[in-house]
Amino acid sequence: MLDHSAKRAILEKILNSTAFDRTDKYSSLLTYLVESTLCGKIPKEYTIAVDVFEKDKDFNPSVDTIVRYHMYHLRKKIDEYYENEGRNDKTKLVIPKGHYEVKFVTGAEDRPRFWHKLKRKDWIVITVLLLACFLTLFFYLRYLSLSNISRIIDRPIASDDPLWSSFFENKLPTLLIIGDHLLMREFDNDARGFREEYIYSLVTMEDLRNFSKRNPQRTLEKLDHGSLPHNSIFNVHCIEHVFYCFNQLPSIQFTSEYLSRPTDLPKIVDRNLIYMGGFNDLRQLNQILTKLPLEYRYTDTYRGNIIFRDTKTDSLLTLQCNKLDGERYIDLGLIAKIPGSNLENYLFLIGFAYPAQIEIVRMVSRMEMLTKLYKQIGLPKQAFPRYFFLVAEFVSSEYTAQEINIKYFHAIQKN
Repeated sequence: MLDHSAKRAILEKILNSTAFDRTDKYSSLLTYLVESTLCGKIPKEYTIAVDVFEKDKDFNPSVDTIVRYHMYHLRKKIDEYYENEGRNDKTKLVIPKGHYEVKFVTGAEDRPRFWHKLKRKDWIVITVLLLACFLTLFFYLRYLSLSNISRIIDRPIASDDPLWSSFFENKLPTLLIIGDHLLMREFDNDARGFREEYIYSLVTMEDLRNFSKRNPQRTLEKLDHGSLPHNSIFNVHCIEHVFYCFNQLPSIQFTSEYLSRPTDLPKIVDRNLIYMGGFNDLRQLNQILTKLPLEYRYTDTYRGNIIFRDTKTDSLLTLQCNKLDGERYIDLGLIAKIPGSNLENYLFLIGFAYPAQIEIVRMVSRMEMLTKLYKQIGLPKQAFPRYFFLVAEFVSSEYTAQEINIKYFHAIQKN
């Protein structure tokens, strides 16, 4: 058991290292956290902002992310120290993610026990990914032939690709968000057991409460996990190619649980984000899209329209999902790359129905389709904007898009 003087000696050794050379702000922050821990007072984000960064008393952590920003880089500097000068230290100073208490752990205590730390929702994610891999392999084996081998061997995303290279250059962790549906259960007297049900119009818990008031005879209960759309299997398979090309490993979450409440939005601070799914399943991420100069509305199940202002004519334009001849119809999709409040990049890949949701992801995860996309937009690589949004129209049937047309492209300036 280390006494206070031994712990302060560890702190002093870290502060005198190369990793903390000429970093007065991070040295002050680490010293403050250690002394607070030794005194038995675990500081809050607010007190750190006031005491260390000299913020005013009206500081709002949900608006100003200065503490989380510096904590992220402080942990990086501590990791840098233990990778170099402190690699032989028997006791390590650790600040667990999401906490401000400093811990001093020995080598044995420092080893993570991976399986013991998994929670129920982690097992759900693992199960979904295993199912996705199994179904992907099934379809590959079913449709594999000599004529389509060339489709399987994907060209790597270019290292200077204007969309992706700037997305990953900030070195922040990446969060892959899948838009899933709220899944309910209800007791079925005839079957004498519970049955699961998904109702398209119920997106939020407020929707569910209003539905229950209008239908008092129904006894719907929200399940902890959501219902994955059919297209999510194909989308995960496509987007993994991008992460492979840039040697990244994302964490995966679902909007029904991770972003179902207004207080959940700060979870995406200090990390890149990719959302894949429908407009109907955005939940709290919708607050980010409201900053774009466009509107989207639903007309009925898996249908809707997108309204935006043409900068050339200053007139409002409306695109809508329409029924065509036979079983064909028009579906709409949106690609939006939006800057975060600090260094973050947010990428939205959205469609009303499954064809747009599937093809939107393929458009940005395959080099040949990215090349075709840049050609349609008519901008060379060096002139392509860092942030933008575009609206695409898909002539579709069932789960397949037969024709893709870029209807609108707009560059976004970071404030």
